[in-house]
Amino acid sequence: MPDICVIGGTRYFGKVLVQQLLDQGHRVTLVNRGQTPDPFGDAVRRLRADVNVPGELTAAVAGERFDAVVHQMCYTPNAAVEVCEAFGDRVGKIVMTSTIEVYNKDTFRWRFPAPPFGARAREEELDPADYDFDTDLPWYAPGYLDAHYGEGKRQAEAALTRCAKVPVLLARVAHVLAAEGDFTGRLLFHVDRLRAGKPIVAHAGPGRTSLVQAEEAAGFLAWAALSEATGAVNVASPDTADVYDVCAAVESATGLAADVIEKEDPSGDPDLSPFSCPFDFGMASERAAALGYRFTPIERWLPAVARNAVAGRPGSHHSEEQ
Repeated sequence: MPDICVIGGTRYFGKVLVQQLLDQGHRVTLVNRGQTPDPFGDAVRRLRADVNVPGELTAAVAGERFDAVVHQMCYTPNAAVEVCEAFGDRVGKIVMTSTIEVYNKDTFRWRFPAPPFGARAREEELDPADYDFDTDLPWYAPGYLDAHYGEGKRQAEAALTRCAKVPVLLARVAHVLAAEGDFTGRLLFHVDRLRAGKPIVAHAGPGRTSLVQAEEAAGFLAWAALSEATGAVNVASPDTADVYDVCAAVESATGLAADVIEKEDPSGDPDLSPFSCPFDFGMASERAAALGYRFTPIERWLPAVARNAVAGRPGSHHSEEQ
């Protein structure tokens, strides 16, 4: 029976990942601060550590051995270096949950302000083995990491790639959607505005981006933990979507019409859709398919996610205008 360590695993698709691992019959150990309740009861082991505090992870997992580690909380090169040192060769594989945000204007080979229409980033656009990392940057200073989220992930990928003593997979996850547990509130942003009769602001000629449903993002991580796949892999549905696609799904679920207003410069506008992009910003998913994991097209799952999100959100158009 494989023994999997999940660092994090207490919210959003991390919880889905843990449940999938349990359903597959794996032993699961959670490593986190213990501040967020989880629903798993005695089905999991728990070790306590704050991965943002140097030395805590190393102390928590001293002497432990696992078939794989899935790191959901690796935001900095410091965290990446410590996970390598903490586990050494006492783990079969390390899977890091990375992000689409590693592909941005600092690392794309495309010329900005806009890449070729419809172009989607491939894994080779960013080779972590050739990227520098700096553990002396003020990653834990207030506000620094939030302002450098994509860079933190890029450097974490680089540090993990160069420091790990075991195989590594970097799961570059697209924007994740789910009907429940989405602490980002991105989908409910649209539900609430339609119900309240408020406009939704978008960039002029909004671009398309990559999405993935929570169950499949978690499913990929569970699969990756015990697969032979290594290196960077984009975790995204094979198609892309824009703000109008998201609004259409919510319109169908609510029976209400979205009032989308395009603006040349909507930065700072509180009504700006979280799914509005100033240009196409997506990822290709062919490598995942070639490795044996195929994602479902957005058009086949987004309407159902929107319906479930609306069903789970109390209130009506009338009551929310009161």
